[in-house]
Order: sequence, then structure tokens, then C-alpha cells
Amino acid sequence: MSVYLHNYLEVFKKNFMLLVMAIVLLAVTFFIWAGIPFFIIGNLVAKLTSNSVITYLSISLSGGFLFSLYFVPFHLKVAENISIVKGNHVAKSFVHLHTLWMIGSSLIFGIVMILMTVLQL
Repeated sequence: MSVYLHNYLEVFKKNFMLLVMAIVLLAVTFFIWAGIPFFIIGNLVAKLTSNSVITYLSISLSGGFLFSLYFVPFHLKVAENISIVKGNHVAKSFVHLHTLWMIGSSLIFGIVMILMTVLQL
């Protein structure tokens, strides 16, 4: 895990403005990457099924996917570095990194969604 963390820190240091641009875009487009899963995906899945667990999972996975798209340039740069270190293909490293990032952000998105419903914010 330290190899991944070290490579991410190196990429963030070298591409600081790219990180700033991603954060600004996340703030400006908050209602796109957070609103689409709640209002569009959630309603579509709720119309198809009455199971609230499936609706919750689809909302959190789509929110995590949309959130992770902002960091694709970082994943590509880290995947290049990891592929050199481990001897893998860049595509395999990229898919692995992006999948882990998407699952992590989906978990965070889902936890925030549960907290908002419990606290009635």
C-alpha cells in the first residue's frame, strides 16, 4: 500500500495545479455528481424495484463513479508509475486503481447519505 500512497503523493506534488483544478471542478459541479445519483438514478431504480437496498447501492455506486471521474488524470499518471515498478501493463494498473478509488468513494458517499437520512439534514 505504501507504493501506491508514495506514487499518489509524488503525482500530487508534481501536478499541484491539476489537483487544484479537480477540487474547483468538484465544488462547481457538486449538483451534477451528487444530484444525478440522488434524483435521476435513484428515481429510475426506485421505479424498477421496490427494494430499498438495491436503490441505496445504485445511488452510492453511481455517486462514487461520478466522483472518481474527476481524478482519472491522476490515476493514469500513477498507473504509469506503478506499471514500471511492478512490471504490469498500464491498463491493468489503471483499472485496479480506478476500481479501488470508485469503491472507496462509493463507501464514503453511502456513509454520508446514511448520515444525512439519520440526522434529517
